[in-house]
Amino acid sequence: MTGLMPIGVFARATRLSVRVLRNYDRLGLLVPAWVDPDTGYRRYSVDQFPRAGLVRRLRELEVPLPEIAEILAADTPERARAVIERHRERVAARAARLDEIAERLGAVLSEPGRVPGWLHVYERWRGAQPTARVLVRTPLSGLAETLASGFARLFAGLAEQGIAPAGPPGTRYLSDDLDAPELEVELFAPVAHPPRPTATMAAGELAGCLLAATVHEGRYEDIETPYRSLGRWIAEQDRVLAGPAEERYLVPPARGVPTTALRTEIAWPVRSRSVPPRPADQEAK
Repeated sequence: MTGLMPIGVFARATRLSVRVLRNYDRLGLLVPAWVDPDTGYRRYSVDQFPRAGLVRRLRELEVPLPEIAEILAADTPERARAVIERHRERVAARAARLDEIAERLGAVLSEPGRVPGWLHVYERWRGAQPTARVLVRTPLSGLAETLASGFARLFAGLAEQGIAPAGPPGTRYLSDDLDAPELEVELFAPVAHPPRPTATMAAGELAGCLLAATVHEGRYEDIETPYRSLGRWIAEQDRVLAGPAEERYLVPPARGVPTTALRTEIAWPVRSRSVPPRPADQEAK
């Protein structure tokens, strides 16, 4: 066994723990040069130093283990670079998100006692309205991307049937628990006549009801202000909830539309506390 070293020596020489080396052996990333068939003791060779160094460096750069396996198995430098580039793009996107969070945290810290101004809240009656609808499930972190792709499917389905929306599109949040692993959200577009159901789109209807509503102007990251305004108004007016929260995109995101021009109506179905609830309203209380 000249030229081979036990796992403890190899671990110290490569700055990889014995536990990690055993895991890399199990995953096939760094297999010992020889394993004693009687004792199971692992032996490594000096020739394995470069591979161990590469794996350690990739892990320091937070490359996932399955992608490290792809890099090690790549039969050309181009394929290995493609895997690394994929990880680099993912890290860059995360860095941009962290920069955005840091910027918003700076704004919060600069005004720790700031209370956002209350928005005007109004009531309106919404008559029953047929819709085209798409149901999606998504974690809160992926909500924006899921809504974008969902509306793309919805509008494509309407276009295929030659149906034009009869008003601004919107969403209904069928689950209010933002800490749940997934949210269930209904995407809808008002239509004059129900569409033909397809694999991606269904016919629906917004029930006639009384809505407490307000209009938010600007980016969606600041949408907590209208939600708080509605909560305060309902408490002051002694109303109770009668259905899931709705958003209507009066001026939705589009090419050339600045975020300051976005307009969103946030509306909550409500009823007077003196009006007996329907069975479906019980959970909304």
